[in-house]
Order: sequence, then structure tokens, then C-alpha cells
Amino acid sequence: MSTPADPATAEADTADAIAAAVLARPAVAALHPGRLARRTVTYLPGRRVEGVHVTDDRIAVSVVGVQGIPITVLADQVRTAVEPLAGGRPVDVHVADLQSLTDQPPALLPAPPV
Repeated sequence: MSTPADPATAEADTADAIAAAVLARPAVAALHPGRLARRTVTYLPGRRVEGVHVTDDRIAVSVVGVQGIPITVLADQVRTAVEPLAGGRPVDVHVADLQSLTDQPPALLPAPPV
């Protein structure tokens, strides 16, 4: 007989999976933690996942987009990456900033299509 999953572990797995999926999108330069008054962060025991806020009702993602890519394309890429992991919850996308592709570190260059 299996035991129910620990809610904190499930939330951590979801937040980590969402962060990885979003960072793999070519229009995303980085995740963004938001401003002090309105943080986009999932707080977990001993750590936090900045740029992703997971609740029972919805998923919020805050990103830095690659400059020159339309915001609608960026938002669509983020939603497409997150929806399979959202468990039917709505996905809110906040574009906090834009970054030039030439300023982007090589580790954040677009990943191959999944």
C-alpha cells in the first residue's frame, strides 16, 4: 500500500519542474523574483524557487524575456511549458524585464525543442 505524497515535496517538485520548463523556452532569459511588495516565489523548507509561485488555485511565473521577441510569443511559450505541470490551474505570466540576447549568459541560450 502506498502512502500519500508529502504536500511539501509535491509542491517543491512542481515548482522545480516549472522553473526548469520555463527556463528551457527560447524567449525566456531568466526567472524574476518580483518586487518586494509583490514577490513571485515559492517558499520551501530551507530554500525558495524565485520566479515561480505555486498555490492550490493557480500558478504565477515572473520572467525576464529576450528583447525583440513579442510579449505575446513569450507569454505563449511560458504557458505552453507550464500547463502540463499546472494540474488544470490557471497560469499567470508576468514579464518583469527584457534582456538583450547579447547580454544573455551562454548557459541561458535557447534549449533545443522538447
